[in-house]
Amino acid sequence: MPTDRLDFGLHRLPDLPRRAGIVVWLFLDTTLVALSLWGAAILMSQPVPGVTLLQSPAAVTLGAMLLSLWATGAYQVLARDIHLHRFIRMGGGMVGAVLVATALAYFWDPTQMLPRGVLALHTLMATGGVLGSRALARLAWEHRHTPAPPTPHPAPMTLYDVVDREPPVINTQELRNALADRTVLVTGAGGSIGSELMAQLAHLHPFRLVGVDMSEYNLYRLRHTLDAPTLPENALDLRLADVRTPETMHRIFRQTTPDVVIHTAAYKHVPMMERHPAEAFGNNTQATMQLLRLCEEHQTGQFLFVSTDKAVQPTSVLGATKRLAEWYVRAAQSPVSRSIVRFGNVFGSRGSVVPRFERCLAAGKPIPVTHPDMERYFMSATEACSLIMHTLLLDSHPVYLFRMGEPVRIQDLAEQLVRRWYPNQPTDAMIEHTGRRPGEKMTEALAMPGEATSDTAHPSILGVEGAMPYSRAELDMHIQHVEEQCRHPDASASQLRRLIMNTPSAPPSVPTRS
Repeated sequence: MPTDRLDFGLHRLPDLPRRAGIVVWLFLDTTLVALSLWGAAILMSQPVPGVTLLQSPAAVTLGAMLLSLWATGAYQVLARDIHLHRFIRMGGGMVGAVLVATALAYFWDPTQMLPRGVLALHTLMATGGVLGSRALARLAWEHRHTPAPPTPHPAPMTLYDVVDREPPVINTQELRNALADRTVLVTGAGGSIGSELMAQLAHLHPFRLVGVDMSEYNLYRLRHTLDAPTLPENALDLRLADVRTPETMHRIFRQTTPDVVIHTAAYKHVPMMERHPAEAFGNNTQATMQLLRLCEEHQTGQFLFVSTDKAVQPTSVLGATKRLAEWYVRAAQSPVSRSIVRFGNVFGSRGSVVPRFERCLAAGKPIPVTHPDMERYFMSATEACSLIMHTLLLDSHPVYLFRMGEPVRIQDLAEQLVRRWYPNQPTDAMIEHTGRRPGEKMTEALAMPGEATSDTAHPSILGVEGAMPYSRAELDMHIQHVEEQCRHPDASASQLRRLIMNTPSAPPSVPTRS
C-alpha cells in the first residue's frame, strides 16, 4: 500500500471517484475543525464571529490541525485500513498541532489569543469529530462488505491442498520388529505431535507405550482417542506429570524403565515465549537436559529430541531455547544413542495459522496476516510423526530434517482460504496485514551456518552434519548462569531474553559425533 502520496488513500479507485473523495474529505475535515471552534466558543459563552475564523490565530490553529492530519498519515490509507495505532497518532498530532499553533500565535500577537477554555474544548471537539468520522466510515464499510459465511462451511484445508508432494511411506514392519520388546516413553503425549505419535506407535505394538503429559484434559482425550484393541492388555500407561519436575520423572523412569524416549513436550508459541523467557527456558531447555540425564542414569538405549526450524539462527526466545537444548543433546558424552529431529510448522495443529484463519472466515472476519512476504515450511502431523518414528532406525547423523519442499507464503495460503470460503469476494477484502509479532522471522532455515545436509536411507529424510560450538562442560556453565538469573526475583523479561538470545558462537571445539 503506497504511503508516500497525498491522495487520501483513494489511489485504488478510478480517477473520478478518487478526485471526488479527495474533495469530500477535505471539505469534511475543514468543516469539522471550523465548526468545532465555533461550537466551542458558543458552549463557553464566548461567541466567535465568522470572520474571526479567517484571521490569526484561529486560522493558524485550523491550518495546523489539517497539516497534522496529513503528517500523521490520515490521508495515506483508506478509512477501512485505519487501526488503533493510527487513530492514536492522528489524535496526538492534532493536540500537538494546537499547542504549537497556540505558542506561535502567542509570540506573534498575545492580544489576539483565543480564550484557553475555548481552545481546549475546540481541540477536544475537533479531534473527536475527525477521528469519529473515520471510525464511522470504517464501520459503514465493514457493514457493507463483510459477507455472510457460506453454509455449509467448506471442508477444512489439508496440507496437500497447499504443497505438491506425496505423503511419505515408512517401513512399518521394520519398526514393529524393532519395538516389539521395547518400552517407548513419549513426553508431551497429549499435544498435536505427541497424540499423533502415540496413535501411530500404538499400531506398532511396542512392549509398553508410556505417555507423559501435564494436562489432565489432554490425557483424558488421548485415553479415549486411542483404539484400545490395538494394544495388548496393560501395554498403555498414561502418566499425569510435568517433565520439568525431576523427582516425578525419576519415579516414572524407575517404574517403567523405558528403552526409547521421544521428547516432544515444549512451549511452541513464539510471541508468548517472548513475554515469558524463564518459562520457555525451563520447559524447552532445562527439561530436555533433565530427561537426557535420566536416560543416562537409567541406561535408556535411545533418546530422540524433537526440535524446530526456529532453532536455526534464532530470532526468538523459543528458537534460542531449542538451540541450547540441541547443543546440549549433541554435546553429551554418554552411551545413550542420541538424535535430533528438526522440522517446520505442523499444518492444522492447535495454535497454527490455518485453524485460526478458518475461525475468522467462519465468523465473517478478515484474516490477520502479519506480513505479505512471511513464509513457512509446513508438514502434516501424520507425516511428521511417521518420519520421526523412522529416524529411530537411523544412526548415520546427529540431526535429521525432512524434505518439506519450498516454504509456503502465508499470504498465498490466506488467499487460497478466502477463495474456498468466499469465491465471489475479492481476496484483499478479507485479508488485513497486522505487522510482524515479536520474535517472528520473515522466513525459516532448516540448517545452521556450517552445517551440511546429505541423503539418508529414507528419501524423505536428510541428515545434518556440523561441528559443535561448545563442550558439555561449557554448556553446563552457561546454562547454570541462565538458571540463576531465571530464579532471580528482580530479573526482567527483557534481561532474560537478552541473556538467552545472546549466546556466543565460539569456534568449533567438539567433534560432531561422540
